[in-house]
Amino acid sequence: MKDRNVRLRRISELDPEKDYREITALFYLDFQAIMVLQAVTGNLMTFAVPRMSRILSATKQFENHTAKRMVDTTLLVQAVLDHGLGAGEGRDAARRVNAMHRQYDIHADDFVAVGCDVPIMSLEIADRFGWRPVTDAERESLRIHYSAEARAFGSHRPLPETLPEMRAYWHAYLDENTAFEPQNRRLADAFLTFLPQLFPRPLRPFVSPILLAQVDPRILRACGLPEPSARRKRISTRVMRALGRTGPAPDLEPGERNVIEKLAESLYPNGWTVHTLGTHVPSATQP
Repeated sequence: MKDRNVRLRRISELDPEKDYREITALFYLDFQAIMVLQAVTGNLMTFAVPRMSRILSATKQFENHTAKRMVDTTLLVQAVLDHGLGAGEGRDAARRVNAMHRQYDIHADDFVAVGCDVPIMSLEIADRFGWRPVTDAERESLRIHYSAEARAFGSHRPLPETLPEMRAYWHAYLDENTAFEPQNRRLADAFLTFLPQLFPRPLRPFVSPILLAQVDPRILRACGLPEPSARRKRISTRVMRALGRTGPAPDLEPGERNVIEKLAESLYPNGWTVHTLGTHVPSATQP
């Protein structure tokens, strides 16, 4: 972008209490180059907790329909960010996710932990590798947005009220709930097989090693994945910092589609709505 700070100036004009969705969207555009790491840490975290991985494995969605699962989740979450939880597409998307969650016996702690993971890890990644400092308005906006999203997606309890409390909850949750079971590794392998396909072919062999080197060791162990060497961590950190320095993502040209939208077109050649996305199975035991 010719003007790297155009979104930052817009954020400075907004009020997190009222404009948290717009600020959150601008944050992700400014740090888009490194946010694939959040997708990796977030998905692997759900595989690392047997209470969640048993449900995910039973649906067979991640293992047998990985691309669809990833695309559907992204589109539904993006609809909430774009449109909010008032009447319309955003609320319909939230209700779709909530209906899917109600099919399964999801522990209340798992809802809260997953809700905390996204803002906590997004902000940590931006702090560590981003091209500019994260603002207080961005921190507060992500906290508000994902707190509202978690409740709309089915969490029976609110998220902790501050980012430090979210981080403390997240760390305690990993300490107490991560453990290896065989399905954890199957889910991780399916996800890590799919992930490089989102990148140009020459880069694909390097994607997983670079990103996994930044994942919390508790999550790696519980997924049955080897911990990276100190050398690989150093290389990964240099690569992530270089990516972060590339700066904000440019605005898409009219009619231009991002990677997920292009993949969605191949999965849904006749189009899609929020009501046709997601799992359409009556129980966790039906494939």
